[in-house]
Amino acid sequence: MARPFYDKLDWTVLICTILLTMISLLTIYSASSSGTGKQDLVLRQAGWFALGFFLIAVVTSVDYRIISALAYPIYGAVVLALGMVLLFGEKISGAQRWIKFGPFSFQPSELAKIVLILALAKYFADKKKDTVYLSDLIISGILLAIPVGLILKEPDLGMSVLLLPVFAAIVFVAGIDRKYIIALLILGIFSMPVMWMNLKDYQKDRLMAFVQPDSDPLGSGYHVIQSKIAIGSGGFSGKGYMNGTQSQLNFLPEQFTDFIFSVFSEEWGFVGSFVLFSIYLTLILKGLAIASKARDKLGRLIAAGVVTVLVVHMFVNIGVTSGIMPVTGLTLPFVSYGGSSIFSISIALGLLLNVSYRRFEF
Repeated sequence: MARPFYDKLDWTVLICTILLTMISLLTIYSASSSGTGKQDLVLRQAGWFALGFFLIAVVTSVDYRIISALAYPIYGAVVLALGMVLLFGEKISGAQRWIKFGPFSFQPSELAKIVLILALAKYFADKKKDTVYLSDLIISGILLAIPVGLILKEPDLGMSVLLLPVFAAIVFVAGIDRKYIIALLILGIFSMPVMWMNLKDYQKDRLMAFVQPDSDPLGSGYHVIQSKIAIGSGGFSGKGYMNGTQSQLNFLPEQFTDFIFSVFSEEWGFVGSFVLFSIYLTLILKGLAIASKARDKLGRLIAAGVVTVLVVHMFVNIGVTSGIMPVTGLTLPFVSYGGSSIFSISIALGLLLNVSYRRFEF
């Protein structure tokens, strides 16, 4: 007897997603409560979450093998969109990352991580052997290099860096030989000076501020210093909801997006941060379990890519706000404000649920 659809859904993933949604709306409402006309951000975020859950439902309902069959055309469409951003995109704060549609702006680079997962998963799943050869690394490396190069031109260092661990995770799960891992690490080390020379001045300033944030406390080090003050002042149990002074007095920059964890941590302290970490950890462990139980290689590779996106986004964002990583601009998954980020993570979670759902089909 066939199992009903609701019994095949992974409710752990859905519950974690709903909890993150609630945390996001509550935190954005708190951070915007002291501003004039800013509370409409909560309504916008709620609307994007509604569309996000619709995307999750749509992506879950279409067999991931059908989606994979369209991986290369979708990859080409996103690459084309990234090229259009460089030609016609809207420039905000010196970065040209958005395409504007009337009152709405969309960031195509957010979709790059999704199409890279799909393209790499399809390429390695179509191989008959479970071994990654040098030719495979070259071809998959080209699939990686094209979006990375376009995103770096915007410039968006954080998103381009995110694609590297996604590539590494999928190649590792696909069965890369140890000697190639060593070769790639050596290549990465020797390429660092070249990468440094091609960074923009503000990106170099961010890296230097990470090493010595107090050297420019009102400039490049301001974000991290204020964030650390907010997190540290939260203490064990926090200052209480809507009582965070760093956010309510607008000392925290980008408090709705990149530094939303600082707002949350100041209000809820160590206890609240532990709860948030636990939700993410549950989601990540469940994702790994889905990858290990996937019915085929394609599903395993897709799930591994999605889990990597979640891990890197969470680790980097919280690392930046805590001052243990340089500022990169990566959002906190399903918590930070922004439609593009919510849509891309929704698609990723939809793919994860899709792989989990299809493992019951025989």
